[in-house]
Amino acid sequence: RGLSSSPEMPTPEDAAAAASASSLPRIVLPPTSDSHRLSVAPMLDCTDAHFRAVCRSFSRRTHLWTEMIHQDAVIHSHASRPEMLGHDASEHPLTVQLGGSSPGRLARAAEICDAAYGYDEVNLNAGCPSAKVTSKSDAEKCFGAVLMRDPELVGECLRRMREAVDVPVTLKHRLGVRTRGAGGGGGGRRRHLHRHQHQSLSASERPSASDDDAADAADAEDNYAYVSDFVQRVHELSGVTHFIVHARAAVLGGLSPAANRSIPPLRHREVHALASDFPKLGFSLNGGVETVDDAVRHLSSGKLKGVMLGRAVYRDPTILHDVDARVYGDESGGVGVDPTLAKSRGDALTRFAAYGDHVLRERWATHLRAGINLTRALFKACAGVVHGTRGGKEFKRLAEAECLGVKQGGGLKDAGGSPSRFGEMMARCASAVHEEDLRAPLRRGGGAVVKTWEANAAEGDDARFGDR
Repeated sequence: RGLSSSPEMPTPEDAAAAASASSLPRIVLPPTSDSHRLSVAPMLDCTDAHFRAVCRSFSRRTHLWTEMIHQDAVIHSHASRPEMLGHDASEHPLTVQLGGSSPGRLARAAEICDAAYGYDEVNLNAGCPSAKVTSKSDAEKCFGAVLMRDPELVGECLRRMREAVDVPVTLKHRLGVRTRGAGGGGGGRRRHLHRHQHQSLSASERPSASDDDAADAADAEDNYAYVSDFVQRVHELSGVTHFIVHARAAVLGGLSPAANRSIPPLRHREVHALASDFPKLGFSLNGGVETVDDAVRHLSSGKLKGVMLGRAVYRDPTILHDVDARVYGDESGGVGVDPTLAKSRGDALTRFAAYGDHVLRERWATHLRAGINLTRALFKACAGVVHGTRGGKEFKRLAEAECLGVKQGGGLKDAGGSPSRFGEMMARCASAVHEEDLRAPLRRGGGAVVKTWEANAAEGDDARFGDR
C-alpha cells in the first residue's frame, strides 16, 4: 500500500492494453485545435490552482477555469496577494472569470489579468444565483445572474473589457431568471421554446400556441425568446461571440446556489437551439453533464463550440484521463502514451505530493498562516483522486487529522527546518487506500458505447441528457 517514490512510467504491456481498449466501438470526435471543446467549469472554493494541477495530471488539452474573482479583489489585492491570480504555465489553456457590474472596474480587472498574469481568456459571470451577489442592498453592486435583466449593462461591461485586453472575452449566463415565489419558482413546469424563434426543431418538438399563451408574467424573463433576445442584444453591443450557457434558469431570492443546480429543470435543447439559431456565434453547454460520454453526445451534434463538466470532475478528476484522445482527437496524448500524465491514481497522488512540497516551500514566507491554510487546500484539491476506491473515505479522514495536527502545532518543517513535509503526510494518508486501486491503470477507451445527441433526442430519451 501507499505511494512509490517516483511516478510510474508506462510499460509496453500497458501501452498494448491501452491501444486495445482504445479500439472499442465508441464515438471519437475529429481532431480540433479549439481547447473549448471540453472545459472544467468555474466553481467557487474548488477550481483553485491546486485543483487545476490535479486536472493537468490527467489531461493536457482540457480548458481550465479559475474560480470567480470579484473585480475589486483583482484591482486592490493582486499586488499584495499574487497567489490569488497566480498560475503555472502547465495550466494553460486557462480562463479567468470575473464578477462585477462596473464597466470601468471590470475593464481594469481584465487588463490586469491579461497584462500581469497572461490568462488566455477573460470571462464575465452573469449566471451566479447566490443572494450574496444578486441581492445586495446597493443595487449598483449586484452582479451575477441578475445581470441578465440588463443586457445593455452587460453589453457595455463586455465592450469595455474587450477594449482593455488582447485576449478573447466571453460571457457565462443562464437561460433566464425568475424570482422565487412568482409563478411557482424554479420547481414548476418546464419552460417551452418561443413558437416563433426555433425553426430548427421538428414540428412535434415546437411548442403549441396554447403552451405559449399559458406562460404567465413570472415567465417573462425565463423563456427561449428572452434568452435569444439577450444573446442577440449583448452580441450587438459588445462584439462578444462566445456564450457559455448553464442550461437552467436562475431562481433569485430563496434558493441556495446548490439548490439552483438541481431544482430548476434542465433545458439542454434550448442551448442546442441557440447554437442553431446563431450559427455565427459559439455556444458552450454547462449544467447536468455528468460524464465524458454525456459531453461527447452533445458535441456529436456538431453545433456546439464546447461542453462543460463541473461537479463531476471535482468529485472524480480521473474521468479526464481519456479526454485528450477521445474529445480532441489527439492520439499523441492520454494515459499510456503521454508520460507527462498520470497513468494511475497512485501515480497522480505521487505527482501531487511533490507539487505540494513545492507549493509549501514557495509560499511559506508570504502566505498568511501558510501551514494550516495551504495544507488543507492541498488535501481538498486532491481528495477526488481516491473517489470510489477502497479506503478512500479513510484517506479523507486521515487527511483531516493531518491538517488538525498542523493546526495544533505539529508543523510542516522537516529536520532541516524546510517546510516540505506534505509528501510525508500524503504517503500516510494514501496507505489507507487499497494498493490495487492505487496502481490500477487508467485505461484509454474505457467509456461505454454511446449514442449521438440527435439519436437520443429523436428517441425522446431526455433523461440521458439530464433534461428533467
